[in-house]
Amino acid sequence: MRRIDYRYDSGKLRENMARFLVLGAGLVTAPIVEYLCRRPENTVVIANNILVDAQKTADGFANASAEIFDVRDTDALKVRAAGFDVVLSMVPPPFHYSVAQACVAAKTHMISASYQTPEMLALDKEAKAANICIMNEIGLDPGIDHLSAMQIIDEAHASDEKIETFVSWCGGIPAPDNNDNPLGYKFSWNPKGAVLVLLNQADYLRTGQGVTVAAEDLMDWARPVSIGGLDLECYPNRNSLLYKDIYNIPEVGTLIRGTLRYPGFCQIMQLAKTLGLFRLDDFEVPSGASWKQYIQKLNNGAAITTLQKNAAQTAWAALNWLGIFSDAEIPEGQAPMDVFCELLLEKLSYLDGEKDMIVLQHKFIIKKPDGAKYYKSALLTSTGRPNGYSAMAATVGYPAGMAAQLIADGTIDHAGLLLPVTKDIYGPLLDMLAQENIEFTEQVWQQDEMTEEQFISELY
Repeated sequence: MRRIDYRYDSGKLRENMARFLVLGAGLVTAPIVEYLCRRPENTVVIANNILVDAQKTADGFANASAEIFDVRDTDALKVRAAGFDVVLSMVPPPFHYSVAQACVAAKTHMISASYQTPEMLALDKEAKAANICIMNEIGLDPGIDHLSAMQIIDEAHASDEKIETFVSWCGGIPAPDNNDNPLGYKFSWNPKGAVLVLLNQADYLRTGQGVTVAAEDLMDWARPVSIGGLDLECYPNRNSLLYKDIYNIPEVGTLIRGTLRYPGFCQIMQLAKTLGLFRLDDFEVPSGASWKQYIQKLNNGAAITTLQKNAAQTAWAALNWLGIFSDAEIPEGQAPMDVFCELLLEKLSYLDGEKDMIVLQHKFIIKKPDGAKYYKSALLTSTGRPNGYSAMAATVGYPAGMAAQLIADGTIDHAGLLLPVTKDIYGPLLDMLAQENIEFTEQVWQQDEMTEEQFISELY
């Protein structure tokens, strides 16, 4: 079918419908499909390796359909992508690069909510030659965090102000009334992705000096922080140094982006790591082995009582609640992390009717041209709807779907690799998100109202 090229004619009405291919059928795809299907002229195809999951996502929308598809079939992917205007890659991150290659070959735009990797960035020249946009980092974190941060940064720069400090924390956690387990955390999908990131080192900037937190020390870094009336803890995430250039703040002296959890989570995860449960190698145990036997073997036969003496007791109690030291039988023939993640999913899954919550806060210390400083925060909180979209699904899915629509409409008319950090992108998206009740509340304090140490107490 011939496709009419309206993509970069932002001032014109489109001559026919826009076609969207959504790869994957996880929880975040439902808000994407719902949003895109609001326009009856759009058509949306959900392609997934498990057909029934795609059918559930498409159910109830006259302009959505489902099909079975294996994203690992790169040749078929190139052919399939050619039939659409925008491909939304909602599959696991390792597949995004091959999806991007297929979209370049098919000359079809692409969206992902995942971090932009160096491998992906290397496709910039090819994407420009194909006259397509490949936008990454348009979910929650990364995604919505970029939109708000860049709006505040651009406003400050427009007034000849300098960003001295930028601190950003974000986390998905159980809503307070559903925070009912010792870990203060729950999962709505496979926990492995959330646990794997705890194996990364973190890099950030503090008073002009780069700081590296080794992976083995990441959980020990955790600091208390109070946000929106919640007592939480925070720790740095990945490489914050990259955002000095991405956000165009060469003047910044302190720059850190990180993750939020309820207090105690990091200490518990550190103990799990110390006990060997984050290991990724195959670790054979006898058939029918118990968790207690497994932990002992992971620790060179040490007695459970000996291991307990060297552990923080609140963290030990939490792992005991999980069943780590019980006589229950463990799965066979898997890496310790996989065994651990199966247990996390069993014991820490959201039940029907339970709600999650996302908390995202930016903190800026801004210097005026006359040398005076002020403190500015932007806070976003959102709670999931019982038996509806989770807060995480909505805040990842909606911005991705909105960005795809703006690309299809020609409102976003860039070619090449793209992040949502320019006004022509963050402006419309923040307005559209506000219509879904996803918006920030900003506050400002002057120097005579608060000290720097009080404002960013978690860094002192």
